[in-house]
Amino acid sequence: MTTNPPDGFQPFAVADGYIGHNGPYYWRQNADGRPEFGFLSDDRHANPNGVLHGGAIVAFLDTILGYTVVLAAQRRCATVSLDSRFLATIAPGGWITGRTTMKKISRTLAFIDAEACADDKLLVTTSAAFRIFES
Repeated sequence: MTTNPPDGFQPFAVADGYIGHNGPYYWRQNADGRPEFGFLSDDRHANPNGVLHGGAIVAFLDTILGYTVVLAAQRRCATVSLDSRFLATIAPGGWITGRTTMKKISRTLAFIDAEACADDKLLVTTSAAFRIFES
């Protein structure tokens, strides 16, 4: 079981509320300059089948999607829609990595994708739309 984040990861700026409960989350800039996110899964992230609960992963992805939109827009946002595809399972106890890809951003909307992996195993992919607020 991993107990520390991989090299270069630092704690996420927000650590209270649900993010603090589900996390803590971490982030770093990867080699191509894009943000990469992660969290250490544990038994509280498990479902009754003994694998990571989809809700724990989707909550993580929703958080990093919104964070990426805020970075790009420099304004607050809210999730409008989130479509997830569950591709594989994994037992709790490992490092979960998340990456985002901005598809399109306008003054009021952002369309963005994300994926969550454990090592080289793709767990979940998402496509989302976010409303960007004026201020």
